[in-house]
Amino acid sequence: MQKKSLDAVLERLMTVFAVDSDSELARKLDVNRQTLGSWRSRQSIPYALCVSVSEAEGVSLDWLLTGEGTMLRGVSVAATDLPATTSQEDAILALFRSLEETDRREIQSAAEEKKRIRDIEQRLKDLTEALAATKRPA
Repeated sequence: MQKKSLDAVLERLMTVFAVDSDSELARKLDVNRQTLGSWRSRQSIPYALCVSVSEAEGVSLDWLLTGEGTMLRGVSVAATDLPATTSQEDAILALFRSLEETDRREIQSAAEEKKRIRDIEQRLKDLTEALAATKRPA
């Protein structure tokens, strides 16, 4: 199965919403279960729906449609920017690779969500400090 097939797009949507079945995904997308089945048989999903999910959930449209790049919008890591791995990272990677694909997707999704929350918290802190600086008497 290609990474760009409809089944792969639906799998990525399941990752976004942290669901395990078509029925759960249909509920999250606010469509009938039969609609999802129709998309599968036609091998087509409404582009507007993908754009809407991308905007609402903060995921990269490229990643959602093709599986390429990072899951979250605005998050990019170049391989040359990464330091050498530590023994702890090697152990985590070995453990991660031993898991089933669905478990790996759940862990990846949780880690990306944690990173997104940390980034938001840092941005909030920066904005709070900037606001406090503007309120100080000169």
